[in-house]
Amino acid sequence: MDDNKSILRDIRASVGLTEDTIDFDIDLIMHVNVALSKLNQNGVGLPVIVTDDTTTWGDFKDPLQVKGNEFFKMVPLFVALSTRVIFDPPPPSAVEYFGNSIEQILWRLKIAYEEPYTTTTTTLY
Repeated sequence: MDDNKSILRDIRASVGLTEDTIDFDIDLIMHVNVALSKLNQNGVGLPVIVTDDTTTWGDFKDPLQVKGNEFFKMVPLFVALSTRVIFDPPPPSAVEYFGNSIEQILWRLKIAYEEPYTTTTTTLY
């Protein structure tokens, strides 16, 4: 995955639009930002707001989250599915499948990005 790719351009493509089709950007940007916020609230990435097609996946990726970033390739899929299910809903027979996939990806990312819990012990003499 190329961290220099535009988030908005990738999402346009994932919903079936061409890279040059900007007519739906206002709607897409809203849905993308909700998905990115959901990820960030679950410990993934940096707090980023997409306003145009200059924001990249690298802007969202937190370089300090080394362990979690091994799973960063799931982030675009989460954002794409989350956006698509609202922007261009699947047929009713697939809504549950999409919803379950979105929740499972979010859970997996949350687990991957959790820092290991460590404790310090003090010896009393």
